[in-house]
Parts: sequence; structure tokens; C-alpha cells
Amino acid sequence: QFLRTDDEVVLQCTTTIQKEQQKLCLAAEGFGNRLCFLESTSNSKNVPPDLSICTFVLEQSLSVRALQEMLANTVEKSEGKFMMKTAQGGGHRTLLYGHAILLRHSYSGMYLCCLSTSRSSTDKLAFDVGLQEDTTGEACWWTIHPASKQRSEGEKVRVGDDLILVSVSSERYLHLSYGNGSLHVDAAFQQTLWSVAPISSGSEAAQGYLIGGDVLRLLHGHMDECLTVPSGEHGEEQRRTVHYEGGAVSVHARSLWRLETLRVAWSGSHIRWGQPFRLRHVTTGKYLSLMEDKSLLLMDKEKADVKSTAFTFRSSKEKLDVGVRKEVDGMGTSEIKYGDSVCYIQHINTGLWLTYQSVDVKSVRMGSIQRKAIMHHEGHMDDGLNLSRSQHEESRTARVIRSTVFLFNRFIRGLDALSKKVKSSTVDLPIESVSLSLQDLIGYFHPPDEHLEHEDKQNRLRALKNRQNLFQEEGMINLVLECIDRLHVYSSAAHFAD
Repeated sequence: QFLRTDDEVVLQCTTTIQKEQQKLCLAAEGFGNRLCFLESTSNSKNVPPDLSICTFVLEQSLSVRALQEMLANTVEKSEGKFMMKTAQGGGHRTLLYGHAILLRHSYSGMYLCCLSTSRSSTDKLAFDVGLQEDTTGEACWWTIHPASKQRSEGEKVRVGDDLILVSVSSERYLHLSYGNGSLHVDAAFQQTLWSVAPISSGSEAAQGYLIGGDVLRLLHGHMDECLTVPSGEHGEEQRRTVHYEGGAVSVHARSLWRLETLRVAWSGSHIRWGQPFRLRHVTTGKYLSLMEDKSLLLMDKEKADVKSTAFTFRSSKEKLDVGVRKEVDGMGTSEIKYGDSVCYIQHINTGLWLTYQSVDVKSVRMGSIQRKAIMHHEGHMDDGLNLSRSQHEESRTARVIRSTVFLFNRFIRGLDALSKKVKSSTVDLPIESVSLSLQDLIGYFHPPDEHLEHEDKQNRLRALKNRQNLFQEEGMINLVLECIDRLHVYSSAAHFAD
């Protein structure tokens, strides 16, 4: 099994901290924070890692000589883009040791690069590693080298090989450093061994079939309802409950779920009947979970252990798919089709089925359009769900909503603590992140340029309108206003200094 361009991968490394071995993945948010950080996968049975921010696409692979020629010929950015495409050659190219690669962060669409800043307190010669929005210059190119003596330059890169990544611009290694009690990633003169775990293969994914990591809606058969949580104006506790709701909610962000398999390598392979997964609610970041009293609630990531959060799809309640099929490497066979397959959701540990609480005739006549979602040992005959895949743009907006809500709430709590004159050492004010988030949001909602072609402009306007609607429905605009409201109390920077 060799690595090819267009594959989705995560970069993993291991380190020992206080005699405990930690498995880590390189991660980045992109929106509101350009610096890379590390996501732990050591305790994934109990705390699911967020692989959606760890996934990179191997966008291009070139020999160093071809890269140097290309950079020398790149006069303007627009020409540069054209040069890159021609230099690459078509199709899915196998990666070779000694070649330079370009890694695109799947979630943000930005590129892994060596930045010119340095925040390391322990190593004055190290540079930060983060994301940049385009591929200009050589900062986002990395050369791959084998860590073992059994491989040599020019050989194909195999899945699972330990490798060393060198930044072309700074000639430093992609390095895991430990300082001030925390781990971070930088470009330094010390080596770290990384292994590349494939998530999914661009050349083998079947169109229209469910794969791990997809963001989707769970539509309840003939009732035109989907599985969702209460809207933004409800309190946090109420928003842990799950129900079926009809109407406009089917285009809102709060009805989006991300399907996460229970493994790291090949976690983006085709989902099979009977395969365990977790369902993560996209805008709150919480996991669908069966509590001890058999109620269904959303749980925080830290409490989302496999026993309570592992579910599976069955094609019927009668003839269950016999035997647990072994996890296979590769994309596997495509079995569950969007809009076509009818899926029954079963909780793996208890064998209970996802169903709805029957409502009395009177409340139906009164126009009640919500049915509580529950787990039951039999359920109803019409518990089958259809899956509807979310567009990338929509799922990304939902994810931006989640990170912005989390950040702004943290900021508001910090300001409240400040106003109560709490000792400043305990106050958590992420001012830089809020500032960068606001800049990114301004860019995110910027109307398209006037000089664009008509069709292109219309498409961008449509996408912009959708973003605005999704934000509006989740109560985001009120949250931003609340932030600004708190800030105007502080008429000058001197207040913060106090």
C-alpha cells in the first residue's frame, strides 16, 4: 500500500510524557487561529479525537528540482497557480522519498506551512508551524525523507512508514517540542519521526455512498422530519435533548450530524452495515449518547465513552447482519447509499433501537411538530431513516459557528469575571483569537468582487446568503453583538491593563 496524491491523511507521532506514552495527531483550526497544535488519540475509546481538524490532503508531489524551476518561473500568483497545475501531471501520483509535497488542510482549505514567527520559549531558532491561505513561495512545501535505513531516496512511500518532514523554506524539521508543561509543533533543528495514516483514498471513494467523517442529516422516512436539537434560544441544558422536527429545520445547521468511526487509520472508508460509529452534533460538538436511565442526551466529548456512544446502522430489525466483520484496511466496499438505503439505528451495547415517542392525537391536531427521540427494544415499524449528505460549504459554516460560539462565550465569561474585579491571574481573555476570528468573519461575509463573471458572482452571492442564514438561525449575530456590547464598557485599552 503506497501513498498517493489526493489521499486524505493524518500525521501521527508518539512521545513519552511523565512515563506515559502519548499518541498525537497534527491538528489546526484555521478559522480564528492559524497555528498548528496536537490532538491526542491515546484515549480514543473514552475521549473521541476530533479528526476533522487533523486531516490533510496530499495535494501535490514534485521533485525538488521541478519545484525550484516552478518557483523560479512563478512571476505572479495567478501564473503560479497555472504553473503548479502543469508541473504536477495528472491523476494520483505515488509519493517518492526526497520529493516535495504540498499538504492542504481539509477543513479550512489552507496549507501547512512554516511561519516566520517564533513563540517557542525553549528554542530560539525554531519557527512556528501553521496554515497559510495560498501556495505562494516555498513556505508551504515540505520534503519527505525516510527515517529507516531500509528505505532510500527515490523509493515509494509506504503507508505506516516513519518519516521525517523538512521545510523547504527554513530547512528545519517538523518537530514536536515540549516546553512550559505543554506540547506544541514547530520547525526546528531537532528531528521528530512522523507516520502518515491514511484516512481515505481519493481514487477509490464511490460517489453517492456514505463514508466515515461525512456530515449529514438523518431524515425520518415519510414524515419529512429530521433528527435535531432545540434551537439556539433555549438554554444549554435543554439543547442536550434530541427530537424529530419537521419544517424549516431541515435546512438549518442544528440538524447536522458528523458520523465518526471508532478508528484513526481509514476512518474515512466506506461505512458498512453493522459497523460501529459515533454521531457528533456539529454545532454543539456534543455526542449522541445513551444514559444509564435509557434516556437519549448529547454528551460532552470528555464523557463520550464507547459504551454509551457507539451506534450502528442496520438494514432491518429482523435479520441482523451476522457476526462482527473484521476492520479492513483500505476503503472497503460501498454499502449504504444516500437517499436510497433505509437505515435503522441500533445502540451497540444495549441493542436498543432509535425511535420516537408517540404523541397523542390532540397535540397532533394542535400542530405540534416535535417528537421526542428515545431508545426502545422494539420501537416503531417506520423507524427507518434516510440519509442526506450536507454540502461541504454548509458543514464548514456549521463548524465555524461551533468554534465561534465557544470562543465568544469564553470571552464574555472572561469579561464578566473582569467586571467583578476577580484577580486577573485567573481571568481567561482570548483577545488575539477573538480579534482574528472577527477579521476572518468579516472576510467570510465579504460580498464577491464586482469584476467577477456574472455566473461566478451569482454562485458566490448564493453561498454568502446561505452562510448568513445559517448564522442568523443559530443566534450568532446576537452573540457577536453581545460581545461588542461588553467591549464598549471598556472605553480604552487602559482598562485591560488594570
